[in-house]
Amino acid sequence: LVKAFLDTVGVVLTKPNEAFGMMKTEGGLTEPLLFAVIGGSIGMIVSFLLHIGLQSVGFMADQQAAIFGMGMGIVFQIILMPVMLVLGMFVWSGILHLCLMLVGGARKPFETTFRVVCFASGSTYLLALIPVCGGFAASVYNIVLECMGLARAHETEVGKAVMAVLLPIIVCCGGLMLIGLMTGFSLVNLLSRG
Repeated sequence: LVKAFLDTVGVVLTKPNEAFGMMKTEGGLTEPLLFAVIGGSIGMIVSFLLHIGLQSVGFMADQQAAIFGMGMGIVFQIILMPVMLVLGMFVWSGILHLCLMLVGGARKPFETTFRVVCFASGSTYLLALIPVCGGFAASVYNIVLECMGLARAHETEVGKAVMAVLLPIIVCCGGLMLIGLMTGFSLVNLLSRG
């Protein structure tokens, strides 16, 4: 089991076209979800503990409190990570599949998109084990793998897969910028009156 997991991670990270070309597009959600939870949990939990260790020696600023909330215990956060991973896999896969449908690239069912997301995430989250820059590297490479995986698994153009992956990011960033601008204009308006 460990060898099969590591072999899959190695192929996905180093030969993504081959990996997603060999990937079964159907066959159930359990196997890919288990892969994502194992890889994602290892990456997130070890990265989290490493971050706490670096904070204890004064290397990094305390950002975990802002992310997970004040007063939550370390054990509770570690237990919560796999649960959040499972929810995240389903939500993100749903968003990606919807976007892939919008750009005309969804030639296979939701399960295919879900499998791509799980295998990409389960592999790239392990990059978070690299101190300091691992989380950023994992995020960027995960986007790349999702684009390649969706194009290959759905047998669609790479451009459509890229648009499907970037569309939610663009909408979120655009929405946040719009909220920021509206808040800024409201503050300026309030200050100019008073």
